[in-house]
Amino acid sequence: MAVYAIGDVHGCLPELQALLAQIDFRPQRDRLLFVGDILNRGPDSLGTVRFVRDLGEGAITLLGNHEARAIMGMSGLADGFFQSHLGALAQAPDAARILSWLRALPLMHREASLGVTMVHAGLYPDWTMADAFAFAARLSAVLRDDAGLTRLLAGFREPFPEQEPDDPDEMARLRFALAVMTRIRYCTPEGRLVWANPAGLAESPPDWTPWYGMRPLPEPEVMVYGHWAAAGLTIGGGYYGLDSGCVYGGKLTALRLDHPERPRFQVPCPCYVKPEIG
Repeated sequence: MAVYAIGDVHGCLPELQALLAQIDFRPQRDRLLFVGDILNRGPDSLGTVRFVRDLGEGAITLLGNHEARAIMGMSGLADGFFQSHLGALAQAPDAARILSWLRALPLMHREASLGVTMVHAGLYPDWTMADAFAFAARLSAVLRDDAGLTRLLAGFREPFPEQEPDDPDEMARLRFALAVMTRIRYCTPEGRLVWANPAGLAESPPDWTPWYGMRPLPEPEVMVYGHWAAAGLTIGGGYYGLDSGCVYGGKLTALRLDHPERPRFQVPCPCYVKPEIG
């Protein structure tokens, strides 16, 4: 059995299928772990969601910021962005099934036998791994609950706090955790989060630090994430950033996790949208 982590697909279904052909993926034998953001921006979000969903137990998909946006829109909690970018999901005959599937996506995943932890964007510098998994579990429970979902996402708006809120309201802390796990990129040297979205690493102020620079990992632990297309394929210090900009004319990447050398596989992608990284 082979276990592959796959970077942000963003609705690029033909490229995903080409990548799976390249690695000779067989659902009865292999497993896929998607870092999230399988939809939006690309040409076929609906087809991609259905394809990945129908892989069944052979695939695990994390909740990314674009899945969260889709849940908001399909639940009547979003602005015009949803209708402009993802409205086809709500019009699909299987919309209820799609929404139920999206709401059940985990925020984090752990492959204990491989020493691999996965999250869509990243983790807060001050969290222990136990803290992060506790937030992930609580968020999953809230997303599955109708009343909890409304309370959580109705207040999920930018700007997000720069630090973890010291707030007796659990929803405020959960909204912060959701923002971190699905959107984090940079921190200041003091550990404050920077929610600005520069076009690339070269344009960031010199004192900004990628979130993973604040969280050294002990060998041989590995953390896999996506979300950061501007940074491209990023490997170092036990961290594997797999968003290689598929939808922006880059590549779609798969990383084989169960192999000691962790080989990477890629397929080129046409540029479907301008590189407005988000």
